[in-house]
Amino acid sequence: MKHRKYTIEWSLIGVAIFVAVISIIADYYSTDYNWFARSGSVVVLLAAFIEFKVSPHIYDDIQRAQSLQSLVKIPVAFKAKPTKSRRNVSFVAHVLLITGTIIWGYGDLIWS
Repeated sequence: MKHRKYTIEWSLIGVAIFVAVISIIADYYSTDYNWFARSGSVVVLLAAFIEFKVSPHIYDDIQRAQSLQSLVKIPVAFKAKPTKSRRNVSFVAHVLLITGTIIWGYGDLIWS
Protein backbone atom coordinates (compact mmCIF):
# COMPACT_ATOMS: atom_id res chain seq x y z
CA MET A 1 0.00 0.00 0.00
CA LYS A 2 1.45 3.30 -1.05
CA HIS A 3 1.28 6.05 1.57
CA ARG A 4 0.81 9.58 0.34
CA LYS A 5 1.12 12.87 2.14
CA TYR A 6 -1.57 14.58 0.02
CA THR A 7 0.37 17.85 -0.31
CA ILE A 8 -1.71 19.05 -3.27
CA GLU A 9 -4.94 18.37 -1.41
CA TRP A 10 -3.74 20.13 1.75
CA SER A 11 -2.58 23.08 -0.36
CA LEU A 12 -6.04 23.33 -1.94
CA ILE A 13 -7.60 23.24 1.53
CA GLY A 14 -5.34 26.12 2.50
CA VAL A 15 -6.33 28.03 -0.63
CA ALA A 16 -10.02 27.52 0.16
CA ILE A 17 -9.59 28.84 3.69
CA PHE A 18 -7.46 31.73 2.40
CA VAL A 19 -10.14 32.70 -0.12
CA ALA A 20 -12.80 32.74 2.61
CA VAL A 21 -10.66 34.84 4.97
CA ILE A 22 -9.64 37.34 2.28
CA SER A 23 -13.23 37.66 1.11
CA ILE A 24 -14.55 38.36 4.60
CA ILE A 25 -11.92 41.09 4.96
CA ALA A 26 -12.84 42.49 1.54
CA ASP A 27 -16.52 42.36 2.46
CA TYR A 28 -15.82 44.28 5.66
CA TYR A 29 -14.16 47.14 3.81
CA SER A 30 -16.42 47.28 0.73
CA THR A 31 -20.13 47.69 0.26
CA ASP A 32 -22.78 45.84 -1.76
CA TYR A 33 -20.55 43.12 -3.21
CA ASN A 34 -21.10 40.15 -0.85
CA TRP A 35 -17.62 38.74 -1.46
CA PHE A 36 -17.92 36.42 1.53
CA ALA A 37 -21.08 34.80 0.21
CA ARG A 38 -19.52 34.41 -3.22
CA SER A 39 -16.41 32.82 -1.74
CA GLY A 40 -18.60 29.99 -0.46
CA SER A 41 -18.94 28.74 -4.02
CA VAL A 42 -15.15 28.68 -4.43
CA VAL A 43 -14.77 26.80 -1.14
CA VAL A 44 -17.35 24.21 -2.22
CA LEU A 45 -15.73 23.84 -5.64
CA LEU A 46 -12.27 23.27 -4.16
CA ALA A 47 -13.59 20.84 -1.54
CA ALA A 48 -15.46 18.85 -4.19
CA PHE A 49 -12.28 18.70 -6.29
CA ILE A 50 -10.33 17.40 -3.29
CA GLU A 51 -12.95 14.71 -2.72
CA PHE A 52 -12.75 13.80 -6.40
CA LYS A 53 -8.97 13.37 -6.12
CA VAL A 54 -9.18 11.25 -2.94
CA SER A 55 -12.09 9.00 -3.99
CA PRO A 56 -10.08 6.70 -6.33
CA HIS A 57 -7.78 5.84 -3.44
CA ILE A 58 -10.74 4.92 -1.26
CA TYR A 59 -12.06 2.76 -4.10
CA ASP A 60 -8.66 1.03 -4.25
CA ASP A 61 -8.93 0.27 -0.52
CA ILE A 62 -12.32 -1.35 -1.07
CA GLN A 63 -11.02 -3.38 -4.02
CA ARG A 64 -7.98 -4.50 -2.01
CA ALA A 65 -10.15 -5.66 0.89
CA GLN A 66 -12.41 -7.62 -1.49
CA SER A 67 -9.46 -9.30 -3.19
CA LEU A 68 -7.95 -10.27 0.17
CA GLN A 69 -11.29 -11.72 1.20
CA SER A 70 -11.43 -13.90 -1.91
CA LEU A 71 -7.77 -15.02 -1.59
CA VAL A 72 -7.79 -16.01 2.06
CA LYS A 73 -11.26 -17.63 2.09
CA ILE A 74 -12.04 -17.08 5.75
CA PRO A 75 -15.53 -16.23 7.01
CA VAL A 76 -14.40 -13.00 8.67
CA ALA A 77 -14.66 -10.07 6.28
CA PHE A 78 -11.73 -7.70 5.80
CA LYS A 79 -12.75 -4.13 6.47
CA ALA A 80 -11.48 -1.51 4.05
CA LYS A 81 -9.58 0.95 6.23
CA PRO A 82 -8.13 4.08 4.66
CA THR A 83 -4.85 5.46 5.89
CA LYS A 84 -4.86 8.14 8.57
CA SER A 85 -3.72 10.86 6.15
CA ARG A 86 -6.43 9.90 3.64
CA ARG A 87 -9.04 9.89 6.40
CA ASN A 88 -7.91 13.35 7.61
CA VAL A 89 -7.98 14.89 4.12
CA SER A 90 -11.41 13.44 3.46
CA PHE A 91 -12.77 14.67 6.80
CA VAL A 92 -11.50 18.22 6.29
CA ALA A 93 -12.88 18.23 2.73
CA HIS A 94 -16.28 17.17 4.07
CA VAL A 95 -16.18 19.96 6.66
CA LEU A 96 -15.24 22.45 3.92
CA LEU A 97 -18.15 21.26 1.76
CA ILE A 98 -20.60 21.87 4.59
CA THR A 99 -19.02 25.16 5.67
CA GLY A 100 -18.76 26.43 2.09
CA THR A 101 -22.40 25.62 1.46
CA ILE A 102 -23.45 27.53 4.58
CA ILE A 103 -21.24 30.48 3.58
CA TRP A 104 -22.62 30.38 0.05
CA GLY A 105 -26.21 30.34 1.26
CA TYR A 106 -26.08 32.68 4.25
CA GLY A 107 -22.82 34.64 3.92
CA ASP A 108 -24.62 37.75 2.68
CA LEU A 109 -26.56 37.99 5.95
CA ILE A 110 -23.47 38.46 8.10
CA TRP A 111 -23.29 42.22 7.66
CA SER A 112 -27.00 43.01 7.52
